Amino acid sequence: LAAGGLAGWSGPSTSAGSSPSAGSAASSALNVYLYQKPKQFSPLEAANGPDQAVMSLVFDSLLGPDANYKLQPHLAMDQPVISPDATTFTFKLAPHLKWSDGKAFTSKDVLFTYNLVANAASGSASSANYSLVQGYDAVAAGTAKTLSGFSAPDDNTFVIKTSRPSIGLLGLAAVVPILPEHVLGSVPLAALAKNDFFNNPKVGMGPYQFVAYKTDQYVELAANPNYRSKVNIGRIFLKPVTSDVATAQLGTGEMDIAQISATDLPTVQKMKNMTVVAKDAPGYTRIALNQTKPAFADAKIRQAFLYAVDRKKIVESVLGGNGTVPNDSFVGQTPPAGLNDYAYNPAKAKELLREGGWNPATTVTLAWIPGQRDRDTTVTVIQSQLQAAGVKVSLKQVQAADLVDSYTTLKFDMVLYGGGGYAVDPWNVHTILGCDTFYPTGGNIAHFCDKALDQEMLTANKTTDASARAALYQKAAQIENAQASYFWLYNPQSVWAHNTRVKNFQASGDFTNPFINISSWKIG
Repeated sequence: LAAGGLAGWSGPSTSAGSSPSAGSAASSALNVYLYQKPKQFSPLEAANGPDQAVMSLVFDSLLGPDANYKLQPHLAMDQPVISPDATTFTFKLAPHLKWSDGKAFTSKDVLFTYNLVANAASGSASSANYSLVQGYDAVAAGTAKTLSGFSAPDDNTFVIKTSRPSIGLLGLAAVVPILPEHVLGSVPLAALAKNDFFNNPKVGMGPYQFVAYKTDQYVELAANPNYRSKVNIGRIFLKPVTSDVATAQLGTGEMDIAQISATDLPTVQKMKNMTVVAKDAPGYTRIALNQTKPAFADAKIRQAFLYAVDRKKIVESVLGGNGTVPNDSFVGQTPPAGLNDYAYNPAKAKELLREGGWNPATTVTLAWIPGQRDRDTTVTVIQSQLQAAGVKVSLKQVQAADLVDSYTTLKFDMVLYGGGGYAVDPWNVHTILGCDTFYPTGGNIAHFCDKALDQEMLTANKTTDASARAALYQKAAQIENAQASYFWLYNPQSVWAHNTRVKNFQASGDFTNPFINISSWKIG
């Protein structure tokens, strides 16, 4: 994903309230690449990468992933206490924390937030993630306003109780951005999702306070004096530009930190005062095939698409070898033996298309958000190779809001996008594969559903023995692989470049959360 081109734009000026000129060692501000224009800063909305990147700075969560995708305490004082049967999760909050406006932070804010995100009536696009929490069904049916499984017995304690064991709950639930109850608590539930706070989130618990979003130019953030640790850099400007513009601005000093395209790596490596570091991603780039449409309902058709495209060649040529080819969604897990690798085989693709009854007169549309060089190139390769196999493909550039609208109306044919967080816990994959996680209450925009896969996932999620659990997820991966749930493309490495004046930068493979240790960054 990426934003519209801003070639020639030099960023904020040196006037009051704006960024100093980039490149000055004495500067108290950083210019950081944002790979796409943000839309809205709301945990209730469907996951949108640039929105999540901004929210990771403005808001905070009970736990958060580190550079190795292990959950670490943030607003929680320590790891939660989990009951032996994995049905009760007790969080103790760090004491004496304050919101950015100085108000005291308590478990009431946590309780308020979780009751919002678990309730589809709030506009939450992730409510299905909480289907195992006690009281979820009553809230979904409208017979209760809050989930009985969420409680705050005192100001520093928050408890989640599930109706059955859920080992993987933390991977989805503990990373939710916490919202201020004292700001939003009086807003009617039905009006909450459209509240202007989510366009201008001035109050948060993150390392930075939201200052302004200058549309198509930059998001301006200022250090939060009430953050739970010292923040060293006074201001951050997140600049939504295309990847080629980001590379050019690294060279001119207008950009301090950017994720770069593999094709730009030789150029960046020749720049003075530049450090380059790569990190494996916790997710992958894919194409969702709309399986509510008869054309994609047959697994043979989905398998044919995989055989028709030389994904290995895309990784080698488009990514410069900085990535791998996945054949299931369980990123970070050891692949089970015997997975079909769907190696490039146009003849096999044509055979499966015939068997699946593909109509060669059909034209399907592949939508994507332009601006990242690897994706811009990949869609043209896919169009050409599917065409050679007998599938007519029309390419369509869209922006984030249009893409989300197409998910809601189910009008899309195919959409190329990325997603992650799957290395935190394999249960996280359920949100894009579950029969009960169809968008808009979950992340399954493709509307893929396989009851056998669901059963394996649910059994694994309630299994407390680690080795038995891993074996069950391997079975789930085998089922998913055979069904070709998604058109898996590649798991890219995130390649970051930063000016050497930026100290203590720690790379993250997750380009939607590149700020895992930002309070420790320094300029020097």
